[in-house]
Amino acid sequence: MAGPRLFIVTGKGGVGKTTVSAAIGRATSRAGLRTLLVETASPGRLAGVLGVSSLGAEPRPVGERLDAVALDPDRALASFVESLVPLRLFSNALLGSDTFRIVAAAVPGIAQAAMLSQLLAWLDPRGFRRAAWDRIVLDAPASGHSTPLLSTPETLSGIASVGPLGTSLGRMSDWLRDPARTSVLVVAIPEAWAVAEAIELRAALRDEVRVPLAPPIANAVFPRRFSTADEARIVAARDAGDVDDRLAAAGLYFVRRRADERFHLGELARATGERPVELPFVFDPDVRLDRLDPVADALAEVLS
Repeated sequence: MAGPRLFIVTGKGGVGKTTVSAAIGRATSRAGLRTLLVETASPGRLAGVLGVSSLGAEPRPVGERLDAVALDPDRALASFVESLVPLRLFSNALLGSDTFRIVAAAVPGIAQAAMLSQLLAWLDPRGFRRAAWDRIVLDAPASGHSTPLLSTPETLSGIASVGPLGTSLGRMSDWLRDPARTSVLVVAIPEAWAVAEAIELRAALRDEVRVPLAPPIANAVFPRRFSTADEARIVAARDAGDVDDRLAAAGLYFVRRRADERFHLGELARATGERPVELPFVFDPDVRLDRLDPVADALAEVLS
């Protein structure tokens, strides 16, 4: 499977971006690629989808060719500082300083730069070491936090354009803006609030952050249960009293929901200029990795 090595999945809370992240991991690992799922939320939902009790700060196996990790901000910051200050004596002194930690927390972008630096350490280790994973899938923060995360290299470039920090920021920018290496997936569900948020987020990521975007992802799309002729028969049977009212109501619910979804998906397509990738609704209250194959299959077109 060709395609980018880093997939960043974002969207408004409640649209199923964690499920989509897990499904991407399912698809790439099934294709024979060693894949790492990375969670940024704490606590997050990824462990539950993967069927494990919890995720730690070290990658752990959760399936064949599939590992997962919860990105730890403190450990990421420590690794980032050590990469910039190779002398352990000095880096330890910085990390042990309350003043440094206060300053690091106050400067916009430092925590995000540390997170991105950790991702790149997994994707592209320095020296002659081979990367442990062929693909990394980042279950990124929700909409309002993703734009600051992905714009970190430019945010901090005014502070340091040369030296170790400038080199590190340049490397991050090169990765994030290269469509051969990175793809950002904005997830929505076919409802008005989610589509409006996805349209706004994609515009910001395209025009302001300038990262490579996959087609919009429409998650949890209901299947079409009835043909146009079937829909007419349901209405006629209800009006004639030839069918139980509850059955007619159930049938018409699917008809109305499908019509509403087509309208919202049309809005998404018109606003973005791209046909959304439709992922099927998972009719299972217990969403687990081994039940996401239909979703993984539907994602194939954006993974290569």
